[in-house]
Amino acid sequence: MKTYILILLSFVINSVAIAKAKVDVSRSLASIQRVDHARELLGKRYKRSIVSTFEKHEGFEKNILETIQKRLPKKFKSQAKLISDAIFKEAKVHSMDPYFVMAVISGESSFNPLAVGPVGEIGMMQIRPSTGKWMAEKIKFKWKGDKTLRDPVANIKLGTAYLAWLRVKFDNHGQLYLAAYNMGAKSVKNALGKHVWPKDYPLHVMKRYIAFYRAI
Repeated sequence: MKTYILILLSFVINSVAIAKAKVDVSRSLASIQRVDHARELLGKRYKRSIVSTFEKHEGFEKNILETIQKRLPKKFKSQAKLISDAIFKEAKVHSMDPYFVMAVISGESSFNPLAVGPVGEIGMMQIRPSTGKWMAEKIKFKWKGDKTLRDPVANIKLGTAYLAWLRVKFDNHGQLYLAAYNMGAKSVKNALGKHVWPKDYPLHVMKRYIAFYRAI
């Protein structure tokens, strides 16, 4: 009987250790992805930026959750943890810095899940229904019409997937895929054809991105 208990106890201890190791590996991977994306976004400015001082830091879950709790409208504060988890999950899926996703959300909707833009953009990441439906089909996500975009978790999933698609389309050039998120890929290509590099929206987002790091 004692032998059986010892074996069972050993199994439980090993299972806990393996689970912890998996979490640690997952966090380390997310940290590497965050730093790589920060370097991509900031280029030569990275080493001189506030972001580089957090290069060896892992996590940020608590800070992002607290930020979301403060920024969300009262009606949605109970969903703060779900929204925070969605930002971390989708940032990791697409090898992005979660603070970058936060910066886009902040600039687009000021964290209001019910925000509606001037040309029909909906939700936290201000996605047009046509774009949302197209993206949902692309990533095989269930589309339930416009109401899908009013769900903050679904909105973040579709918004980050769209950013990731644009990122590939513009060869990981942060200024270009950010501009395309705002004005459309075709408009950006047309601007480049006229030797014009769109910069207003990218600057708008990047200022918020840096501000989040300064606030840590």
